[in-house]
Amino acid sequence: MKYKLTIFIIVIISLIAYNLFIRKNEDSKFESEQIVYFPIKQINKDSIINIYSKDYVRYIFTKNTTENYILKMIEEYGELNGEEDAKLYDFGISTYGDWKIIQVDKNLSFYAYHNLVGWFFGYEENPEIPEFSIGFAKNIENVNYDYIFHLDPENERGDTGIGVFDNGKSFFIYLPDAYEENGNLTVTDKIKLSKTEKIEFISNEGLEISKINDLNFSIHKIKMYH
Repeated sequence: MKYKLTIFIIVIISLIAYNLFIRKNEDSKFESEQIVYFPIKQINKDSIINIYSKDYVRYIFTKNTTENYILKMIEEYGELNGEEDAKLYDFGISTYGDWKIIQVDKNLSFYAYHNLVGWFFGYEENPEIPEFSIGFAKNIENVNYDYIFHLDPENERGDTGIGVFDNGKSFFIYLPDAYEENGNLTVTDKIKLSKTEKIEFISNEGLEISKINDLNFSIHKIKMYH
């Protein structure tokens, strides 16, 4: 309960910072880190990678939850900023065994997409909270740029996502600072994750990622500021 409440507080604080960033049009610069463009294989130290959301088909995999819970949580997240400058976004939902697969609107910000993965864990006790919530972003041109991520289970604050690209490069995302247009995904040698092991784990839990293209998604239009 304390962990879920902490995540909720962090999201609220992050959203306030995000609004200030957007409305004042300030350019937050990461002076201590280099902005690096693709290809990723050229990176050999901590580096921020520009992620262009429109180059991806983005999903969130949630296990042992319900469609109603998912929609309620997305709607609540979208309402955190009120009605000002809100837009409608398409969220597709499909079922694969015990999993609910969410396909995210291509225009949804880097910030909102990556924060939603943790948001589904909620901020109060609820039997519909998913057992797992995992993000998967599939690049439409190059499989090497596919990546999978989730909240860092060793971070009690719930404010950092960790993941791995298809080519094996691991990364972290400090979620409160993820409001740059192309994100703050940071490749690092300090984290060692295996894409193969992640896929195998998900497969053992009953979801074959290779088959999500065959799913039919029901589309829900949800209002969000992001």
